[in-house]
Amino acid sequence: MKNMSCNFMLLNEVIRSPREIGALCPSSARLGNTMASLVGGGDEGLVVELGAGTGVITESLLRSGIAPGRLVIIEKSSSFASYLSERFPQISVFHADAGDWPSILGRAAVKAVVSGLPLRSLPHQSVHKITDTWARSLTSDGRVIQFTYSLFGASAWQSAGLKRIDRETVWGNLPPARVEVFSRP
Repeated sequence: MKNMSCNFMLLNEVIRSPREIGALCPSSARLGNTMASLVGGGDEGLVVELGAGTGVITESLLRSGIAPGRLVIIEKSSSFASYLSERFPQISVFHADAGDWPSILGRAAVKAVVSGLPLRSLPHQSVHKITDTWARSLTSDGRVIQFTYSLFGASAWQSAGLKRIDRETVWGNLPPARVEVFSRP
């Protein structure tokens, strides 16, 4: 029943804002596990998830050992934000635009940004604001983990001054997803 309600909620959001959702199916557990495995070690600094949707990747992040107090979700969809707040009451969930949010973090150390945002379908100005703002918020050893359904091409994170340090394709996702990891040069 939970999967059916998640699928229905996703479909409603796709109809309402197709460019902001960028997916017709929820992410697979395999994609979530891959993303979580690339966050890196350590118990310091925040892990910020941008565009958590139905929480598949969030669940994988928690299962990988990231403490709920270190995890922050930023979700633009009010439906998804409400759902995530109920599903993960121990995590800070904020209904906000990813490009507007980092100033509220203050000086909090951001160890990782985990992003499912559909950067290729968002307006260029929004993408630039998101990637530049979050690239600046990373600690010196921080990283960005981004997935996309486009298997080829450069990433907007590179335009924000980050370098790609890893890349993997998750074939067991519908559609297949490219996962990339970026860090400061």
